[in-house]
Amino acid sequence: MLSKTYRLFIAILYGLSAIFILGDHPACAKTVLKEPDILKELPTIWQAAVRNKCYCDDFLILLAIRKAENGGPGREFGILHPKCLAQIEREPERSLDIQAGWAAATIVKNKIRWHNADRPGDFIMFLGERYCSEEADPQGHINWVRNVKFWFKKFKR
Repeated sequence: MLSKTYRLFIAILYGLSAIFILGDHPACAKTVLKEPDILKELPTIWQAAVRNKCYCDDFLILLAIRKAENGGPGREFGILHPKCLAQIEREPERSLDIQAGWAAATIVKNKIRWHNADRPGDFIMFLGERYCSEEADPQGHINWVRNVKFWFKKFKR
C-alpha cells in the first residue's frame, strides 16, 4: 500500500506535468486535472504526440480520441490496424504508447490530406471518415464524431 505522502507527491507530479505539457492551453490543463485517467497517461500520450509532431489542436484531438474511444489495454485509442495490433502483441507493456503513436500519426497525416483537399468541412468530421468510417459502421461513425467533438471542445475551452 502506498503512503498518503507518496500518493500526494505523485498527484502533484502528474498535475505539474499536465500544466507543463498543456501550458499554452491553461483551460485544457484545468480540464485534464479533473480527468484522473487521462492525467496518469498524459506523459506517455505526450511523448507519442511529440514523436509524430502532433501539437496544438491536434494534440487536443488526440486527447479527445482517447476519451471517446476509452479502450482498455491494447485498444486505448481504438486502433485496430493489424500492424498496430501485431506490434502490441510483441510489446504489450507499451500498448498505450503504441496506440497513442498510431492515433497521433493518423491525425497528422489526415490533417495534411484535409489541407491538400482545400479543407472540406470540419476536420474532425473529415478525420472520422478515416478513423471510424461511415461505410464500416454508420452508427459508430456518428457517435465517434459527436464524442470526439464533445471532448475536443471540453479540452479546448
